[in-house]
Amino acid sequence: MADQDDAATLRGRAKNLREAARQARSLAPRLGGYLDDVSRQACNGINDFVVRNSEWSSAIWHGPYAQQCAQALVTHQATLESMATALMADASRWDAEATDLETRAKDADKKTASAGGSH
Repeated sequence: MADQDDAATLRGRAKNLREAARQARSLAPRLGGYLDDVSRQACNGINDFVVRNSEWSSAIWHGPYAQQCAQALVTHQATLESMATALMADASRWDAEATDLETRAKDADKKTASAGGSH
């Protein structure tokens, strides 16, 4: 442990990590589901063609460009869900690091108390 890593500094770093983890856990579900509705709506019936009056059955748009854009949305949706999962994993790692910092702060307190008590 470096000299500048006193107990107060370690506790401050732990507090910051726990706050970042809390914010990450709050943000991740919204991030992961951000494109769910849009993607579902864009893909709804996009490949369904009904030859009734030459109209599409349930698609809100159709054609090659619509299919290309819908696929891009699905890809972006999967990327966001992956990012949300990674963010949750980061939050867990930050909590573990905060716990380690708090343990180190307690050890630093003990060393300070024993050094102060021996004089």
